[in-house]
Amino acid sequence: MNANFKPLGLAAAVATATAGYAGVANAQSYASATELGDLAIVPYYTVLEGYATGVNIINTSEQTQVIKFRFRRATDSMDALDFNVVLSPYDMYTGFLSAAGDDITWTSNDNSCTVPAMNGNTFTMPGIYRADADTGYIEIISMGSPADESMNLAVNALHDSDGMPENCDAVRENFFDMEGEDYGNIDSATTMDNSTPSATNDPVTTYVASPDSLKVSYFIKSDETGVEFGDNAVHVAGFLDVPAMTNQEKGIFSGDLTGFDYPDLNGGVPTDPASRGKYNELRGILAAEQLINDWSKNSAGDFTVDTDWVITYPGQYSMLALPTYLTSLIDEDVDCKRTSDLTLGTAAPCDFRDIPMTASITVYDREEQGIVVEDGELVVSPQPPIDTPTLELPYEVNVIQWGETPVLNAPVAITGLATPPGAVFGWASLETEPAEGMLMVCDWDLAGLVGTPTDVSDDYTCAAAEGDAAVVGFVAWQRAFASLPSANYGRIVEHSRVQSAS
Repeated sequence: MNANFKPLGLAAAVATATAGYAGVANAQSYASATELGDLAIVPYYTVLEGYATGVNIINTSEQTQVIKFRFRRATDSMDALDFNVVLSPYDMYTGFLSAAGDDITWTSNDNSCTVPAMNGNTFTMPGIYRADADTGYIEIISMGSPADESMNLAVNALHDSDGMPENCDAVRENFFDMEGEDYGNIDSATTMDNSTPSATNDPVTTYVASPDSLKVSYFIKSDETGVEFGDNAVHVAGFLDVPAMTNQEKGIFSGDLTGFDYPDLNGGVPTDPASRGKYNELRGILAAEQLINDWSKNSAGDFTVDTDWVITYPGQYSMLALPTYLTSLIDEDVDCKRTSDLTLGTAAPCDFRDIPMTASITVYDREEQGIVVEDGELVVSPQPPIDTPTLELPYEVNVIQWGETPVLNAPVAITGLATPPGAVFGWASLETEPAEGMLMVCDWDLAGLVGTPTDVSDDYTCAAAEGDAAVVGFVAWQRAFASLPSANYGRIVEHSRVQSAS
């Protein structure tokens, strides 16, 4: 594998995505042991079949925090909806995502300042990546905190005795593009507005990295069955050690690399190359050789218990040559190829993701009986050949439906898994292998940038991905009573994992 390979015909790319960053725990430890962090990942959201997904975000610190709130669609993790929330000290922000006719909307009655302003307490998902976005996963990233709580953004975001922020309009001024304005985002660590609430009347706010103080939880609720289940998000501490302030007006389609596309799971703002290259570190933290959980397909009688497994590979978009991939979504003449063959002429390779993953799954009942004969045993013959069932996990977000009745009503689910004869519940271990070909992490190459931000005409390059894929997920349980639907209930149990000792 050529670690310095530049995809043919692409403009680009990065620092090699291998630089470490301060503050992250031992790569073998799974996320944050405290369930607090500056990054939170919700493994699954859905708005299908009467489901809504709620999210609660708590700033547990005495510092104001600016956060990026982003919904990524299940198939390819494209950014389907994102906005910023400014949380004053000890503030909490809540809301839910649901279907509204053909639209998907985020609804919140919270008073915390959002960027942009909400329209009647809602944001509607833009149409650009709306297709296949009925399900997906969620990123919540701390962008930074004012260096002092007397600075304008912090003062304007602070709630008064009536629970209302001082001036959300002034807060939003910090997130415009500065071109043609006398307020907005200056750089990754500096913004300014037109208000004068502080004693110094200084319109500039400077930022530092936020503390590891976000507490994020979620719930998934069905209005049709009444079932509701939820859990903590997966928290990562020390993800960013520098601020990553961006404008919320423009993005890479406008040639702006300091806009709403960032920060992401590969780090901060591309114009600050030292803040990038985080995805390989995240792979080390969230990797797993095995996922382990229980299952049920007890669908007989008046009382049924069914389970769905969610297996999510967050950040796979960091393994795409993004300019080519985005163009391929709108131009049928552009093909985002997956290949290890570098002699393609003008047809450049583009897709270096782990997916589709090939999964081997070992299934047991509750009495440790599996469905395969272990190698080396004496058997009563004839016996079928030893075989461990395999399946393909093709997307960033995958759902395995164990029973005849779906729990999450996923649009595409893996079904028909073999289980031990006569068993209706048990546990399973899932091991995966990535797709064949090069596994690489890609980014903009702005290491030589001096002065003002550059744009998407710069080079884009890719370098070897490290370790196993980052993966998160859970099993969703649903207990249903045919004669008493009001008694239906559910729960979510996060997957246990086996990580490499190397």
